[in-house]
Amino acid sequence: MTDDFSTLTHVSPALTNQRLSAALSDWFKEPYTFTHWEYVSETGKGDSYLSELIRIKIHGVDQNNVPNYIQVILKNIPKSISRRLTFRSHEFFKNEINFYETVLPALLTFQSSKDVKDPFDKYVRLFLTYSDGVNDVICLEDASLENFGTAVRQEGIDFEHCKLTFKALAQFHALSFAMKDQNPQLFDSIKTEVTEQYYHDRLWGWYERFWKRISGIAIDAVEREYPDSIYVDKIKEFAVPERYKSMIAAATGTGATGVISHGDCWTNNFLYKYVDGRPVDAKLIDFQLARCASPVLDLSFMIYACTTQDLREKHYEELFKYYYEVLSTQIRALGSDPEQVYSWELFMSEVKKYSFFGLAFSFESTPFIVLAPEDAVNMDMEGDQGMNIEDVWQIGPFKTKEGRLREANNVKHCVDMGYI
Repeated sequence: MTDDFSTLTHVSPALTNQRLSAALSDWFKEPYTFTHWEYVSETGKGDSYLSELIRIKIHGVDQNNVPNYIQVILKNIPKSISRRLTFRSHEFFKNEINFYETVLPALLTFQSSKDVKDPFDKYVRLFLTYSDGVNDVICLEDASLENFGTAVRQEGIDFEHCKLTFKALAQFHALSFAMKDQNPQLFDSIKTEVTEQYYHDRLWGWYERFWKRISGIAIDAVEREYPDSIYVDKIKEFAVPERYKSMIAAATGTGATGVISHGDCWTNNFLYKYVDGRPVDAKLIDFQLARCASPVLDLSFMIYACTTQDLREKHYEELFKYYYEVLSTQIRALGSDPEQVYSWELFMSEVKKYSFFGLAFSFESTPFIVLAPEDAVNMDMEGDQGMNIEDVWQIGPFKTKEGRLREANNVKHCVDMGYI
């Protein structure tokens, strides 16, 4: 190995040899000494806007000098000060680190005290974190070694992918419902570890101009694909600055139905395991937007960020029934009564109440989802000043009919279902 690979401090000052040795020791459950690292690959362009990602191997030796290694995805806070400040990177990193270090372990410990036949394991294991606001890092085990990979985000995911994702979300959400029922004090303490990163009064100044831009893109798509229709009237009523207030109410109303939620359920944040070309399992990644809110926020965003109108017409009700079936089975296995903690009737009333949230969030996600990798926004930013995100994410109206229909049909579905 060259000298470049004897230390990772030039990749991140946080990744000292001492810290890597300690992480390897924790991972392998015996004393290890870091020896070197090895570059494996980049991740795809356009796959991450809030961080820099590389795939690497971290090598070490045990007390008998026997070598071993772990392959990880290294998630690094952007080196550009301007990018870091513009996108509030540290806040997102801190939220995800709190999730992995405090919230998820508490939920998993609670689950391990129960006899659950099919426990929630749809996450990627944590190797190392560090947070100081400048050199934040998150290292996660590379799930590609277990044949997990991403679906193509531009296409929308099919019914099989949807079922696997809804199952993962249902099992994840069930942990909160059962813990809240059986140990409300513990749940109350962990839910404060995640804070709303997108829809909050303090963030309106950060988001206001960009909201106006993406609302305009959504209105343009509906006007061009469904001219002179009720959908145009409805989207113009809906896509207004005041909508952000109702987004805040949905995202921060941690009442009786609030669960620890993923927060960012678009295609890039799900990994799928394939056997003979078919998906057989799913994992959730990227918890930077984790929040405590109704589970419907996760489901509605996934529906409008990841699925097509054709899939919704064929399988929408079936998917929600499937989600609730898994959720209620899991809540029961964890020792609580689903009828008491989150009945089908309550769930469906929240689907009606909160599905608008997924539509509004899709105003941002859909333009990015349909971008070809070569058209992904350039995130190379110079200087040491934060900018307004609207000045960086200079996305324009959809270039293709397919792109416009992806968003216009989200609006059509929401209107047809009576959600807006």
